[in-house]
Amino acid sequence: MSSLDVAFIVQGEGRGHMTQALALAAYLRDAGHRLTRVLVGRSPYRSVPSYFTEGIDAPVEEFDAPTQVPDREGKALSVPRTVVDAARRSPSFVRSMVRIAERTGDVDVVVNFLDLLGGASRRLFPTDVPALAIAHNHLFMHPVLSNAPGPDRIRRWVLAYAKATTSRSERTLALSFDALPDYAPLGLRVVPPLIRPNQAHHEVRDDGHLLAYALNPGYGVELSRWAASRPDVPVRCFVDGGAAALPEEAGQAIDVHDLDAERFMESLATCRAYVGSAGFESICEAFWFGKPVLAVPTEGQFEQTLNAWDAERVGAARGGTYADLDALWDTTAPPAADRVDAFRAWVASGPDVFVREVEQVAAGTRDKGTSGVR
Repeated sequence: MSSLDVAFIVQGEGRGHMTQALALAAYLRDAGHRLTRVLVGRSPYRSVPSYFTEGIDAPVEEFDAPTQVPDREGKALSVPRTVVDAARRSPSFVRSMVRIAERTGDVDVVVNFLDLLGGASRRLFPTDVPALAIAHNHLFMHPVLSNAPGPDRIRRWVLAYAKATTSRSERTLALSFDALPDYAPLGLRVVPPLIRPNQAHHEVRDDGHLLAYALNPGYGVELSRWAASRPDVPVRCFVDGGAAALPEEAGQAIDVHDLDAERFMESLATCRAYVGSAGFESICEAFWFGKPVLAVPTEGQFEQTLNAWDAERVGAARGGTYADLDALWDTTAPPAADRVDAFRAWVASGPDVFVREVEQVAAGTRDKGTSGVR
């Protein structure tokens, strides 16, 4: 197939979406295609990390986007503050949708990594440029996962959000821990996780430290309290802003680092166990390395509760809270070796799968089969 010009739209709220974009960019370049621009939703509460802007190897443009606003303690999602923030900045969201339409109108295909305005822009400004929607969140529209926990009302809202990001997309790709059947009624393709290709370059060993990722600074404070009670456990924590994001006393109990992709991956490959928010991507990375994982859903972010449940379903992690850290460190065994091997094989099939999906959508063709990624 001739070389394609591709544009990415990436939700800036979750680091995992950026990691997925980095992986897909590498797959597409290896296949001879070009990533011409990347549009990232801007959050006033998080920065776009340098490892993404430098590693994506394409022009990165930020746009104003809705965001999940943390509470005053810097931990849980605050619904009232989120609503007020969205109302205050809503005029800029309209401008963002116009900009997205303008900046993606001259490429061969658009890939949307769970960005709401990216979906809304295609609804308001119809275009002939085809699109794919990619996220783990789409998997929860699959009937196989219909027994996931949680109140029906909140579950419907989370699924409605995910579906809105797929608006006028020719194909929806659901990232999954394991190979499940495609679901034709929703045009849902089940595909492997998008893990950075350099993951295999790291030596896997146990250097005896606990690795942590704190989505919001308040969780870094909570982690430091546990570390102070367990001076026998070296704790390495990554948080946006590094030590400056935490109170000084918290930084004295743990080894704190700003977001750095290579340093994080090295720490993950050499840790004894990992604890972090229940983001899909970091759980996948730890599962690939065969590390015990405690997935702590960010309070108020129900999609992370679903992620933790799904990770438990396949044996990739256990869900819980920071109160479970003693159990993680003292009693949790690594995931079963056969499950790790099956997961690695599933991930390894990804490059061919994703390149084929992008090329088929760009060509305006559809594989009518129900198991196109097997």
